[in-house]
Amino acid sequence: MPQNIRSIIPQDIPYLYEIAIRTANGGKDGRNLFNYPLSVGEFYSVPFFHFEPKLCFVALDYNQRPSGYIVGTSDTKLYNSWLNTNWLPPLQPYYNDVIYKSEDEQRVISNILKGQGQGLWEHSGYPAQLRIDLLKSIRGEGLGRALIEEFLTKLYEQNIPGVHLRVSIKSKETIGFYEKMGFKILETTERGYYMGRKLFK
Repeated sequence: MPQNIRSIIPQDIPYLYEIAIRTANGGKDGRNLFNYPLSVGEFYSVPFFHFEPKLCFVALDYNQRPSGYIVGTSDTKLYNSWLNTNWLPPLQPYYNDVIYKSEDEQRVISNILKGQGQGLWEHSGYPAQLRIDLLKSIRGEGLGRALIEEFLTKLYEQNIPGVHLRVSIKSKETIGFYEKMGFKILETTERGYYMGRKLFK
């Protein structure tokens, strides 16, 4: 593992929340879009660590401060069931009758309230999923590639056949990066793209 990549530990959780909101606007800072900034991490990053910590890694900046992460699961179907049953119910009362600051915030909180539905690609040969976010301060240094390679290594060790991810329409410029990492577009939607990579033929 590269020196500036390491496994996430419980003490990193505040950084996961911070990175999640500071990349919530298509990779840009989303703090001005949210009255409830913790909601982003509560749905998109922190629960993965509690469910499958061995697949969660942080990238450190020059001061050894966590400034990026990759989180995910080897079994999206099982993760979604756990999320809806164990993680979201205690959070949901806090988000009833809230005032949204933006459509982005409304979408995130709506996901928290209704839960995660079943998708297509976890049932079609891509059971694993990942989410990766890096602060602007550490982009362009190869850390995104290093995080994905570390994540994929763990999936290989578990004989997981494939992994998928979602790319927001606001982040479509990152598609080329994922294609260089062996991913291909599986589906195009109004809000973005689903991309996947087979790990075994």
